[in-house]
Amino acid sequence: MELKEIQRQVKQMREKRGFTMEPDHIFMMLAEEVGEVAGELKRVWSKNYEKFAVEDLEDELADVMVLLLALANQFDIDMETAVRSKIGKDEGRNWVSAQED
Repeated sequence: MELKEIQRQVKQMREKRGFTMEPDHIFMMLAEEVGEVAGELKRVWSKNYEKFAVEDLEDELADVMVLLLALANQFDIDMETAVRSKIGKDEGRNWVSAQED
């Protein structure tokens, strides 16, 4: 399935369920989900939490993607086109790796 189709499904699902369409509300939920991704990644190295499970990280990353697409929908941004455009713009940039000293 293409990203455009996923983005369309996110819009339909959120409208059907009556979820908030306010961009600032969506952004706050997105920020919260990014924090949950951080919490899952913390399990990779911290002995103070339950064992890391890639399935849990997968769920949190999916939540981030859904809310990112929901935010894009509020501004009629086609994320597939936007990502392809950004990749094209970045191809011509001169990148210096953080690994290089």
